[in-house]
Amino acid sequence: MRLPVLISVCLSLATTSLCGYGAEVSHNRDLPPLRLAAADLDTILHKTHSVIAAANGPSGGQEVIRESVKLGVPGKEIEIPHFSMASSVAFPKEVFRFSYTYYRPDKRISSVTLDFGDYSRRVSVSGGSADQVEAITNLLENDLLRHSTAIGGAMFRRVAGLCLLVALLASLILSSAYWWNTRRSSAMGMLICSALGLSLVLLVPWNRYLPGFVLYQSYSPFLLVRYAPCVAFVSLVATLGGIPLSYFLPRWRRKA
Repeated sequence: MRLPVLISVCLSLATTSLCGYGAEVSHNRDLPPLRLAAADLDTILHKTHSVIAAANGPSGGQEVIRESVKLGVPGKEIEIPHFSMASSVAFPKEVFRFSYTYYRPDKRISSVTLDFGDYSRRVSVSGGSADQVEAITNLLENDLLRHSTAIGGAMFRRVAGLCLLVALLASLILSSAYWWNTRRSSAMGMLICSALGLSLVLLVPWNRYLPGFVLYQSYSPFLLVRYAPCVAFVSLVATLGGIPLSYFLPRWRRKA
């Protein structure tokens, strides 16, 4: 009885070992909002391509290797069925979606995918070598995090926009009633700041100024254009701060 049991255990271990041989390891990393120039992305892609080539070695004659690059602009998507630098593609000054795919099966690094958009930014790497997969994943993550921003993305805009819209509408109604009853200058200041803040929330193209991902062909030489998102954001913060200041500042002056 012991011999059949021992044989079955050995066969089970051999089957498990054979199934585990060549199994691929996969790593996925989600990134915060990204803002970078095409030249910066070119540097990251070139470094990634070099690391992959060094890990996998030269390709054979009949070996399957697929690479593609996709660039997305509003209402249009450009697909390039081979490896290409971002700066070599003629696209508008801003691109809000980018995807790079590398596929070479049964290799130390068999698949690399960079998928960046307004809703999510993800790096996915898989292959037969756990060390190589983790190394290239960390390399991509560290290089891209240098170009990350604290705020941005569709979800952030929706939550922040809804909260600001409700708060500014309430402030506009209350300051209008306060001014109608008192006709004080402080009430007028609150009313003006509320109206300006509401206009900024509704009219400024925040999807361009606070995107989840944006790739610039080149940075604008004009400082006002280059820092337009910062200017719009600071203006909104200033109008929000102006509402309580308009109410409390006259009272502080009278006490002084």
